[in-house]
Amino acid sequence: MLYLWMPEANGVWQWSNGEHWTEADSLDALIQALQAFQGKDAVVFFPSRDVQIMQQTLPKAQYKQLGTDGVKYLLEEYTVLPIDAMQVAHHFQPPEQITVLGVAKHSIETYLHVLSLLPVKISALLPDFLILPQPDVGQTVIGNICGRLLVRESEFLGYSVDDLALYLDYQTAERNYKITNFSAEQIQSIEAFATQEQLESFHYVVPALAKAKQHPFNMLPKAKQDTGISGYWKACAAVLLGILIVQFSYDALRWSKLKKVADQTAVQAIEQYQYWFGANSRITEQNIQSQFESQVRMSKNADTQALQLLSRVGPVLMQNQIVANRVSFDANMLNMELNANSAATLQALTQQLNQQGFKVELGNIQPSASGAVGLVKIQ
Repeated sequence: MLYLWMPEANGVWQWSNGEHWTEADSLDALIQALQAFQGKDAVVFFPSRDVQIMQQTLPKAQYKQLGTDGVKYLLEEYTVLPIDAMQVAHHFQPPEQITVLGVAKHSIETYLHVLSLLPVKISALLPDFLILPQPDVGQTVIGNICGRLLVRESEFLGYSVDDLALYLDYQTAERNYKITNFSAEQIQSIEAFATQEQLESFHYVVPALAKAKQHPFNMLPKAKQDTGISGYWKACAAVLLGILIVQFSYDALRWSKLKKVADQTAVQAIEQYQYWFGANSRITEQNIQSQFESQVRMSKNADTQALQLLSRVGPVLMQNQIVANRVSFDANMLNMELNANSAATLQALTQQLNQQGFKVELGNIQPSASGAVGLVKIQ
């Protein structure tokens, strides 16, 4: 894993892919040094000096009652900025310890603007006290790393310190200390506060963070982390899915209705054919056209004008669900006895045929068991 350590104020960058930190005296120098790691994942440590952090006891029931939004207001009395102007993270450690960490949102934005210039992929943005090893219970780790004095009091609590003697004045006398790379002045300060039994030196190496991306104090905004689809696109997908479901439902309902009409028309066409040419068990919706053409070819004396009229009038009759009881052709005129649902249907048929260019006369209309029967002449 590649690690980057951001400078404080006008300090220098540090980077590492192994046991020690390598200095880059400017951002341009860092960019050149990272060219060999193009596109590689990197964990970035930002100055703990920019962090406001607190740790306190909090019963689990109260923690659940506060929720994520409520917990961040525990930090309110420790910061001069409004909580809404800060990016806040927290970690609850059973049975009743909570650590809350906040960073100004404009500081995070500044970090991200600078980091966007680097040729690596940022996977985590963590406070730099995490570059120190985790202390044992009752122990504090203090390290002078690359000229910066960092303190780590527990797994989730740490600071950046300017004055070691002043920091020690606020510590309990019974605490043990694990130190590294101290200057002579710093050794003098801690030996004046703690006994030799309380002190332990160690050799510092850059720690390997196995799950930096999942660390509770990863301040990289969710949109910058490769954690999956954002809520906005999930909402868009849900809306699109809803629209498709509605459209498919509408199309299915419309198809069902049209299929029903088509089936009724096919049945009526077969009944009409059988009425004209006699019952024939081989007649189906698929072969009625070929059977009708066959009947026409067998009738050598068929009148082509009558057939033309029938071919034009027949679809209109089927559309209106009207059955012809009797058909005859005489003196260039088609005479039909039509059976419809009502007299109004016959009148509507007459108007429709007239609008299509036929000359239509509607004769007497008489009631019947199925509706009404009327004589129609078409020319």
